[in-house]
Parts: sequence; structure tokens; C-alpha cells
Amino acid sequence: MTHAPGDNVGIGNFGSGNMTFNGSVTGQSFWAAPNRPASTSKVDVGVLTVLKEEMRAVVNVLRTQRDYRSRRLDAGPLAHEARLPVEAGHLRIAAIQTLDRGPRSAALSYQTLIQEYAPPVVLLVGIAGGVGRDVRIGDVVVSDEVVYYDARREAADGVHRRGQSQTVAAPLGHRLNEFFAATGDTVPAPDGSTFRVHRGPIGSGDAVITDRDSEIRHWLHAYHEKVLAVETEAAGVAQAFHEEVRRDSTPRGWLTVRGVSDAADAEKGHSYHELASQHAAATMLRLLPYLLFDPPAS
Repeated sequence: MTHAPGDNVGIGNFGSGNMTFNGSVTGQSFWAAPNRPASTSKVDVGVLTVLKEEMRAVVNVLRTQRDYRSRRLDAGPLAHEARLPVEAGHLRIAAIQTLDRGPRSAALSYQTLIQEYAPPVVLLVGIAGGVGRDVRIGDVVVSDEVVYYDARREAADGVHRRGQSQTVAAPLGHRLNEFFAATGDTVPAPDGSTFRVHRGPIGSGDAVITDRDSEIRHWLHAYHEKVLAVETEAAGVAQAFHEEVRRDSTPRGWLTVRGVSDAADAEKGHSYHELASQHAAATMLRLLPYLLFDPPAS
């Protein structure tokens, strides 16, 4: 295969059931090849969650919309579907939960979502650990860049991490600009309070970080000083999207919407999973109308 300048190659190889995370990733993900065939999407936005609290929060939001239903997919997961009223029509949504945590399971669930629904946009909605200076528990991070932190070389003189990142496709970047211009950085919570929404890069990998002085945290901020949060699935979704784009398939982009449940330190626990999940789902609902690319369903 010949790669054009700026292509992303690496992080993972998803195909024929084989997965590796040992490549090199540089540049930015791009939107799509020219002369794209007519859309065959069954929904406008697909949603992936990981934890039960995340799925529950997303389902509670979808239940407030039109034509909510759930159905079992042939691949196994229970899918939740709804329609969100938008100008001149409806935006169709489908959400599923991954089988397990981590980038590999997220990548496989992404492929299930694409095969079943062919959504132009996929959102990863849930929780993360906040590592940004101004990020607080209950805030939400909308990620426009994923930094994969597990790629490394281990040598006698120590661990040498290799910077690998992917940014969102330009069309979604423009939609995020519109969202933040219209909404600002404060969003009402379901309980009537408010929380802040941040935009910026996140770190993603298999390692769960529970140490404020973690070597990974230091490396992430050396690689990109504005990294806001850390989690364990976005790298898999970002690479799975990249592999789909290379085959000129439906997806136009992905975004990660993460409620901050802890500070990725020794105090990490489950106390704020529900709160962070609810705030992420509330942000998702406000963001959805900005993510409609094809004409809305009637």
C-alpha cells in the first residue's frame, strides 16, 4: 500500500481478527476520498460506551427522544435507537456498549457499529481521569486529538516512549467550532447545576493511571502540554476510523466526549462515575444537532 503525505499509519492494525499496537502515527486523519458513493447510513450518529454507568446515562437521554427502542444485534450487543428532532427533520442515533474495556474491544465495537448502522459520525461517550490544570471532577472534555501513550521501546537505559497522535477530521473540527461558539464552555446539568466543557487533546492507552506522579502523565504533558484527560478506549476508535477511511467507507469522523470522574491519582474510584457519565451524556445531547451531515430524516 502506498501512503500519501500526511496519512496516519500505526497504533493498530485491525483486520482479519488480528490486532497489533506497534506502529508509527504522524499527521492528521483526513475526511474522505473524493467521489464518495451515496450515503447508505441507517443512522446519523453512532455512540459507543464502555461502563454500565455510561450506557445508563446515554440510554436515559435517548429515552427522552422520539421513537426510542432497543434491539439485539446479530453481533451480540443490545442497541439503543432514537430520533432527535432537528430543523426540518430528525437526527437518527444508535448506541451500543463495548464488550470490555480497552482500545481493542473499542475498535471491534466500532466495527460492529459501522457494519450495522454505517453512521457518518461516531461518538465515544463516557468518563475519564482529568489531568489538565483547569479540569475538575464533573467537567466534560470533548477531545479533538488523541495521544496514544503505550507505544514505546524498553531498553537497558529505560523506557523510550514514542509520540503518536491522531486529530479529528477537519469537517468535525469545524462543527466543534460552531458548537463552542454557540454554547460557550458552560452547560446546564440534569440536576439544574452547571459544569464546564473543555476542548483539547486526551491521552489514551491500555494502562490505567492512578498516580499523580506517573511517568505516563509526565510524558504526556511533555509531548503536549495541553492534554486534558486520560482514558483507555479512544486510541482504538481513532485507529479503527482511520482504517475505515482508507477503504473509502462511510465514516466521516469520530469524537470523544468524556466526563471527568477523577484526577487519575491515588483517589481514583467509582464515587463520581454516575455524575461524570450524566454530564457526558448531557453534553452529547447538546452536541448532536451540530453533527448532522446528510439531509435529516423526515
